[in-house]
Amino acid sequence: MFVRKLVEKASKKHIGGGINGIREEDVNPRLTFHYGVPAEASSMAYDPIQHILAISTRNGQIKLFGKDNTQALLQSEEAVPSKFLQFMENQGILLNVTVQNHIEVWDIDKKQLCNMHVFNEEITAFSVVQQTFFIYVGDHLGNVSVLKLDHALNHLVYMQYRIPFSKSHAEAAKETAVTCILPQPMAESKRALIIFRDGVLSLWGIQESKVVFTAGGNVLHTSLNEPKSVVSACWACAIGSKVVVGYDSGEISVWAVPPISAEKTAPVTSRKESYAAPSVPLFKLNLGYKMGKVPIVSLRWFAGDGRAGRLYINGFSDHGSSYSFQVIILNDNCESRTIKLMLPLTEACLAMELISCFSDQNKHMENALVLLLKSGCLCLYNDSEIENYLLKSQSKSSPTLPNQLKVKLPFGDSGITIAKLYTCNLASSVPMDEDYILSAKKYSRLLSVGTKEKDGSPRFSGFSKIKSLLITGHHDGAINMWDASCPLLLPILSIKKQSEDGNSSGATPVTSLHFDVSSQILVSGDQNGVVRIIIFKKEQLASENIFSFLQAKQGDNYVVHIVKVKGAITTIGVNPDSKHFAIGTEKGFVSIIDEEGTSVLYQKQIPSQHYGGIISLQFKKYCQDGSEKNVLLVGLRDSSVFPLEEDTGNALSVNYLHTKKPSRVLLMEILDASPDGMWISDGQDVSKESSFQETAPKQSLLLLCSENTVRLYSLSHAIQGIKKLCCKKKLSGTCHFASVLYGPSSDVGLILVFDCGKIEIRSLPDLTLLREASIIGSTNSSWKSNLNPNVLCSSSDGQLVMVNGDQEIFFFTILSQEFYRNLEYINQVYEKDVVALQQGISYLTMTHKEKKKGVFSMIVKDLKGNKTKHSQEIESEVPSTSTSEELSAIFSTANFSLDAERRDSLTKDGEDVELDIDDIDLDDTKVKHKGPNFAVLNKQKLGKQFQALKGKLKPKRDEKVSSGNYRHEDESVSEIDQIKKKYGFSETNEASVPKIAKSKLTENVRKLQAIGERTSEMQNNAQSFSSLANKVLQSVQRERSK
Repeated sequence: MFVRKLVEKASKKHIGGGINGIREEDVNPRLTFHYGVPAEASSMAYDPIQHILAISTRNGQIKLFGKDNTQALLQSEEAVPSKFLQFMENQGILLNVTVQNHIEVWDIDKKQLCNMHVFNEEITAFSVVQQTFFIYVGDHLGNVSVLKLDHALNHLVYMQYRIPFSKSHAEAAKETAVTCILPQPMAESKRALIIFRDGVLSLWGIQESKVVFTAGGNVLHTSLNEPKSVVSACWACAIGSKVVVGYDSGEISVWAVPPISAEKTAPVTSRKESYAAPSVPLFKLNLGYKMGKVPIVSLRWFAGDGRAGRLYINGFSDHGSSYSFQVIILNDNCESRTIKLMLPLTEACLAMELISCFSDQNKHMENALVLLLKSGCLCLYNDSEIENYLLKSQSKSSPTLPNQLKVKLPFGDSGITIAKLYTCNLASSVPMDEDYILSAKKYSRLLSVGTKEKDGSPRFSGFSKIKSLLITGHHDGAINMWDASCPLLLPILSIKKQSEDGNSSGATPVTSLHFDVSSQILVSGDQNGVVRIIIFKKEQLASENIFSFLQAKQGDNYVVHIVKVKGAITTIGVNPDSKHFAIGTEKGFVSIIDEEGTSVLYQKQIPSQHYGGIISLQFKKYCQDGSEKNVLLVGLRDSSVFPLEEDTGNALSVNYLHTKKPSRVLLMEILDASPDGMWISDGQDVSKESSFQETAPKQSLLLLCSENTVRLYSLSHAIQGIKKLCCKKKLSGTCHFASVLYGPSSDVGLILVFDCGKIEIRSLPDLTLLREASIIGSTNSSWKSNLNPNVLCSSSDGQLVMVNGDQEIFFFTILSQEFYRNLEYINQVYEKDVVALQQGISYLTMTHKEKKKGVFSMIVKDLKGNKTKHSQEIESEVPSTSTSEELSAIFSTANFSLDAERRDSLTKDGEDVELDIDDIDLDDTKVKHKGPNFAVLNKQKLGKQFQALKGKLKPKRDEKVSSGNYRHEDESVSEIDQIKKKYGFSETNEASVPKIAKSKLTENVRKLQAIGERTSEMQNNAQSFSSLANKVLQSVQRERSK
């Protein structure tokens, strides 16, 4: 193999002029831009301050949608689905938890992966404490870890603070996994609600490092002996006094949780009575989910303006057969009857988000409900329409259902059947970037509510200022033209299908397109065999805005000629010299039409042995017997090539070019060469090394690319019907699309796109593989993609466009040089200088006023104080320091040692605890004494040890009363010891324990003092040695200077 590659390189150097193959350094295939919603979308996240919507897919992609049509695509190294996706709001950080329990840290400003944190346990809950860099991570063992993002390095680090299962859960349970971790509103630095899968709700005091309130528990499993697990939860109050919990059985319960202000205002006795582990929720919501046992997969509450607080409920089963999405009114003024709206979805909803977006009608920010459906599509609902429906239902009037808007590509009312991409004016003047960006801002947004408006006022002004032109044919027969100079396709012209009398005819898909840039003539063909020759008029003065949408009419900017042929049109060829158009159909007919479009010169049917239909028509001048003839090469889909005389349609030879094994052809192209060039000839057997060394005078070649093989024939021999194979390459895989590429120095290459999503770039004529890429941007060619683009097209300068249905478009650049302009702008979804204004959606704001009317407030009246007093408490709770600083001070210190946690777990199992003074860690140097000589003991740890010792000597009466479980005394214990123990006095065998502890502490302090003295002595010696060394150095320098 090594020798063969050396021979290849040697033969390439011998090529010389002629057909110059494109060089490897000139090729850099890459995904330049992705427009639309990616396929296989699975989850979403939203930053309400930056207005960025993130959508993750099952293959490791994350799509970002920002303001003003900005979009960006992130590609993970691992093509695995996401488990959790969350923003650090307004920090430019997106956190993605994969199913492999890897936490990815994405910098959305730089659009790169900064850190991949491997979590050792299975992650079951993930919550970011917003406006800080701290993260709660719950695992399947019931433990909660605290991570912090080092913002300088964008790396995740473990904090010493943690919440073990033995401390946060009330009792032993089979289901120990943490399902949700919700920082309590108005007290994010003080409280966090931990919800376990078995239904236990534990309100954790962060500063106290203990549970301050519990609810739920085993009572959830007593109903009909049917166990149920928590699936989702969310706060349903702006101050964190109510939480909604959804279960896999379809039940929805609302639980009361004490807010931080109520704990301070209520007396100790009443506080214990009000929040002492309630066993039942405030109430349950009966919405029909329980009847079908539809799991409540996600919940979201929106405060609204107080009277229209809404709860969004999404439920569906694993198989997706049972699903329902409902919105209900949930606030303190709830009536006895439930006001609800059931959205008429045709499939299950995977995820939901409330976002702020623009309306195309009034250009104002509006709230929208975004639903990600099971098929990967997005649909939008105007949230104001949902609110109006619920309020009208509350007043018992007849409301109107909100309108559902499917998020689709802005290609009109019909899907794309074919597309062509042309490079028009590389050297011509183009609009200024500012003007282009302004036009992009006015363009219809992908995520917008309201009816898409069409602007038809300005006139079409031609193609002189367009660098790249994309032409699309549609199912309804329409043809749209787009300015593709920037990946944000801007509409230029729309031509509706018309019959000969000028009236709109029935919808017939467009099957073929060809645009001649020099003459500005567009030829299209449809499935019924109708050919439309569209001749554009000479350009007038440019209008102020050339990117406006125009519903063009015949006679305004162009003239249309219509010709009917036999069969669906598959290919179109143009000869600019003879001004003839060649039309090929799927039935094998070739028709020659003059440029005027008034007459068909002739029609000829070409027989096909295997695959019917004509794939390509190429015009070429050929010299035979001293005379020059115009030749039309007809390429059939079964790899056959027929040479015809252009003027008469007669065959030039009895024989024709065909392969031994017919295969479906994708591309036939003529490659011209310089007359003095040389090129390598492989012959039919490409496995022989000698074939790479053979040289012959350079001549034009005929490229024939099928699904599994690429062949190069001598063009002169092919016209004569002689098969002279110059080069052949068998492909590894099934090719879906092929196109010829021309480099900056007229170098020639070949673009191949495979069904698996792989892209290959090969040089011509030697067909050497230069680079590989993938449709999704992955460089791993072994990765198999389920993506099968519907429409592909490419330009001669290496711009590749792929349209996948009506959801997404891929823009690829093959050459190393940049082609698209304004890429930096349209990829910049993150704005660094955004100030957190009070606009858009705020999920938990203080705008929701607490009122005291209705059934709901009657139930929770005791949980809340007077309105005025309560608002004063909220204002007094505004911290003097930020939440991040408070949490940083708390989380930097270990709240539980491993030994203490181990002893607590043993105590739960009924075993006694022996306290040893040697367990006290005296070597901890994290807490420094103010004195200069020695370190002192860790006061926090010593305090905890003495508290444990005190608990050993004097049991707590309150804990005995609350638990109600007294340990049975051993009969061997004397009555005197029992009386002493009952009244809190130490027993005889424990009297010496404090003395032993005191002596050991005194001894340790003495040892530490000795260590400090030795340290000071060593420091003095070091200083003396340093001064002596300086003196020696000075003396040596003086001697050298002499």
